[in-house]
Amino acid sequence: MTKIDKTDIENIKLILSETNLINPSTIKIKKGDYEIEVSAQSISTVSPKIDVSANKNINDLDEKVAAEEINKENIVSSPMVGVAYLSADPNSPPYIKVGQHVKAGDTLLLIEAMKTFNEIKAPKSGVIKKIIALNSQPVEFGDQLVIFE
Repeated sequence: MTKIDKTDIENIKLILSETNLINPSTIKIKKGDYEIEVSAQSISTVSPKIDVSANKNINDLDEKVAAEEINKENIVSSPMVGVAYLSADPNSPPYIKVGQHVKAGDTLLLIEAMKTFNEIKAPKSGVIKKIIALNSQPVEFGDQLVIFE
């Protein structure tokens, strides 16, 4: 299961605003070799189906380069399929924040699997660079959750 991320949403908004599309009826996102397809009625008389698979956003390229520069040992991946939670309960503050220094063994987040909450702990000490997992969102085995500096 591939998740839609913030970049995908920004790209869709950009496409809709740049092409003056109204009432989009189909939005398709494919992550492998990145592809976005938007079908909608258009204000202009141009064909209503637009394929922008060849047009990549500059931010996508920057993120791809940045992802390649990140050392794999600085990425915490999901060890299981479940639902990620960034705090113990909705009224509690999140376990971690971007820029926070954590020690090896500190709890980063929880993953609920089969009605059991599993603590995902920091494999090493470091500073949180990016929190990829979204609160209350499903994660799959191997999904990136947190990136350390």
